[in-house]
Amino acid sequence: MLKWFNDRSEARMRGLAFVAALAAAIAVSGCDQRDSRNDTPSVRPSTVVEPETRVDAVPQEEPAVARSQWRAVSDNARQVVGNLRVSLQGARGGPVVFAFANGVTVTAQPISVVAADSRSGAGGQSFAALMGGDPRVEAYLYRVQAENLTRSATQGGLCGADTTRHLAVSEFVDGSGRWVFKIAAFKSEAPPGVAGEDPLFCSGYAFASQ
Repeated sequence: MLKWFNDRSEARMRGLAFVAALAAAIAVSGCDQRDSRNDTPSVRPSTVVEPETRVDAVPQEEPAVARSQWRAVSDNARQVVGNLRVSLQGARGGPVVFAFANGVTVTAQPISVVAADSRSGAGGQSFAALMGGDPRVEAYLYRVQAENLTRSATQGGLCGADTTRHLAVSEFVDGSGRWVFKIAAFKSEAPPGVAGEDPLFCSGYAFASQ
């Protein structure tokens, strides 16, 4: 009888030990899972802000197409040539006539269109810098076919006493919202913008739409 009782006690003790071990294993597993969750770094959603790189376009026109009457606004323009009338001589793409109020008339043939911020060849400056224009627009280049002066042109032509050989022109809307017309005059036989050639910049002239 005593042996039977001892056997039952030992079996009961083994059962209790098994249950305790199982409970301990479950508790450890739960802690490991919590620790694993705690070790995982939290990732916050983030918004990537890209810098604004778009540059607003500047309204511009090909000279002598949309507007023809221009008022002299820079000192050079007022003193040397006066107000300006620009017109096409024949079809578009042909010669352009620049008729100034002080008696200077220039007939010039378009030869190319370049970015105003490109180098002119004059002292490392861009066409926009020479004209006092906007680097975001285009510069229209002309080869002068004729420059006629009347007696009223007391200051000479666009290059003074020298013959004007080339022009760079931009027509665009400036920061104040007005249409402006900028001219740079050159006296070299070589056109501006040619690498290794000095176009011999004379002067810049500024006008505003009347």
